[in-house]
Amino acid sequence: MKRWYYLFLSVVPVIVLLFVFLSNTSGDHIEAFFTIDGPLVDEVTQFIDSSQHFLYISALDVSHPVILEALSNALDRGIDARVLTENAVVEIPSKMDISKGLHHVKFMVNENGVVFGSANFSESGLGTGLNDIIFLPSTYSERFKYFFLSAWDYGKITPVDGFLVSPIDNVEESVVKLILKADKRIYVCIYALTDANLVAALKFKESKGTDVRILTDKWFKSSPLYKISTRNIKVVESRMLHHKFILTDNTLITGSTNYTESGFHKNVEMIYITKDKRIVREYERVFSEIESSIF
Repeated sequence: MKRWYYLFLSVVPVIVLLFVFLSNTSGDHIEAFFTIDGPLVDEVTQFIDSSQHFLYISALDVSHPVILEALSNALDRGIDARVLTENAVVEIPSKMDISKGLHHVKFMVNENGVVFGSANFSESGLGTGLNDIIFLPSTYSERFKYFFLSAWDYGKITPVDGFLVSPIDNVEESVVKLILKADKRIYVCIYALTDANLVAALKFKESKGTDVRILTDKWFKSSPLYKISTRNIKVVESRMLHHKFILTDNTLITGSTNYTESGFHKNVEMIYITKDKRIVREYERVFSEIESSIF
């Protein structure tokens, strides 16, 4: 009996370690990076260099000289590298989006995964502005590749499983619903906040005792909603705040979308929603650091 007991004790730690390992190496493991911690050029360049067959980029602005050099090198290696953007990229296969709104979604996709977030692939996006990018694993590659090629080949914006896509999804309604469901907190970190329905939802939740806080860019001072917004609002003056995320209770909403009429209904945009505690904590940290040291 003792022999089986000691055997059991020796096996349990192995089972626990195996469970932890499998949990931390799941297919949905993601990593977040922020310009508040330093420039993101190296991380993005390494992603480009990891491409083996294809690299597709969708963004408003692709102009950082180091990124352009990495793209040129990828082409020289025979990589199928393409850019879909608002402004044509010289010497890189590119197309301009001619839809009614801006081509404002920001991502890179290759065989290894996806780079996604608020950052354009420019000097402001990857360095001087306050931005975030999320690295998604290869399990996300096919859906982003399909989205890119549908837009590239046919000018068609398609759904992306696990994401909200403007203008084809009802993004405004989804975001407002998440805000109205929040009980304890709603922390907003956003470049542009001019959507009246969203501001009304924030004011309503504030009136019900929810901890509503807003960090925004100095651009917002020119908005007519600035004077009627929530009480707890802080404006970043000396550095562009280009983040586009909301923390509601235990949920993170982030992506390329500004909370404006155009962002919700006209532009090509994408939002990611997660309850991943590790990622939520990282965005909480960034919100706290910006709030406590308004630039």
